[in-house]
Amino acid sequence: MTVTDANDPGPVRDRYRPAEFEAERYSTENLTFWTPIIARLGRIGGHDDVLDLGCATGGLTAAVRQATGAHLVGCDRSLELLDYGRRERGRVSTPLVCGDGARLPFPSGSFDRVIASLVLHQVADRQAVLVEVGRALRSGGRLLVRTVSPEAARRWIPHRFFPSIAQAQGERMPSIRELTERITRGGFSNVDTEDVINAKRLEPEQVERSLRRDVADRYPFVDDDELDRGVRDMRAEWATRRGEWIDERRFSFLIAVKSP
Repeated sequence: MTVTDANDPGPVRDRYRPAEFEAERYSTENLTFWTPIIARLGRIGGHDDVLDLGCATGGLTAAVRQATGAHLVGCDRSLELLDYGRRERGRVSTPLVCGDGARLPFPSGSFDRVIASLVLHQVADRQAVLVEVGRALRSGGRLLVRTVSPEAARRWIPHRFFPSIAQAQGERMPSIRELTERITRGGFSNVDTEDVINAKRLEPEQVERSLRRDVADRYPFVDDDELDRGVRDMRAEWATRRGEWIDERRFSFLIAVKSP
């Protein structure tokens, strides 16, 4: 989901092919790992009305609904991603709505919970979106943000092997301090944080294929020399590994309550 305004999200181009995005972001492995964590931290129950902000193809939206019995609505600005999700899941299973995070198409006080999973780094005016989320939440409702700190983003594989990618990814991610301050200014209280490590098992050939695709789609600033050096260094590290290659990816959650 992208909202255009004053703050520059950085040089990374978020260009997603819907089928590939669905397969990677909402794989069975990812949903099995993340869905119970999101349900627990969000305290999502069967009677809650929940907005999944920046839902993309709606994979997480549907998974949380199935796991909790809650009433889920997904919202994203990309019609292409939403249409793909509707075709995959059917139009009546979970509502997927096209909308801008800074101007949500819902009445005030519509939701008990809002999930913003890996979306705020793509939002230009984060403050406006957080204020709008507060409007859409009922008093005492909970906001659950999943993000990656700048430091963690730079360390992910394959980012760490490509200096310009590591720098760009680090610069585009808001700090936990910034998000905490913005959430508080948006009318929330009791902002808590919790870090979760996802030990991601990597297949070297798949990592390299995805990297080359992403350089064309998302990282046009990577030149041939950097690409060749990074791939060479990455392959050299793979050669020293015995058995599986695990990337311990650190994610951060911020949980906040809408002030009365």
